[in-house]
Amino acid sequence: MAVYRWSRAGLGLLMALSVIAAGCSTEGGSAGKDEKPVKSIRKEKDPQEHKIKNNTVSKVWKTSDGKVMAHGAAEIKNTGKKPVQLDSARLRFLGKDDRQLVEKEVLTIVPKVIQPGESAYVGATVHLRRAKSTGELKDMALDADYTPSYIPAVKMETESLSRDANDGGFTTVTGTVKNPNDQQVESILVTAALKNKQGNLIAVVTDYLDPGIPAGGQARFRAYDDKLPAAVTKPATDLEVSAYPVFEGEQK
Repeated sequence: MAVYRWSRAGLGLLMALSVIAAGCSTEGGSAGKDEKPVKSIRKEKDPQEHKIKNNTVSKVWKTSDGKVMAHGAAEIKNTGKKPVQLDSARLRFLGKDDRQLVEKEVLTIVPKVIQPGESAYVGATVHLRRAKSTGELKDMALDADYTPSYIPAVKMETESLSRDANDGGFTTVTGTVKNPNDQQVESILVTAALKNKQGNLIAVVTDYLDPGIPAGGQARFRAYDDKLPAAVTKPATDLEVSAYPVFEGEQK
């Protein structure tokens, strides 16, 4: 019989940001009397301009063949005053002595560009090879790499969302992604945050759409994690789904 245990942590995260001068440059600017570049640089040094915080959750269980598994998920919220771009994240599963059991790097986060007050989600299921029992997992920490965003976010829409709480032994989320843009969008990652009725994060599952979606078109998605048992996500009743291109350079 599988054994389950919750481990929840709220982790505040503030990283030093490297601001590239080219990203702050203005067209047609002149030296001397034009003070706009100076004001722009001064604003970038304000620690409240670009700031995020995250809330993490993890759950651990043992499979019928004795493997200790864990699912970690995080909500990354933009608490600053300007948009930020998330480049990657590392989920670090920690033991009771803060020894790292497993680290999982996630190179794609949805949405990649988050506006002030908005959130992105990331999650993964891992095998805790160093753990012999479920009690060895103490916490999960998240390290996120992000920079100021000077480009507009790519807008994607999701609708007709549905959750199957036990599809083949795991939870699936289905729905439609619509492309409201005037050009085709390629390589789309869909992230579904599963939450309970209090709004607390339970788990995160994903799907990848390739080829992309033409301008004004739409495509169906099915997000799931076949290593994540349905019993783990059973408390989830609400959904928050986002879609975003993995590589913005591929947008045509």
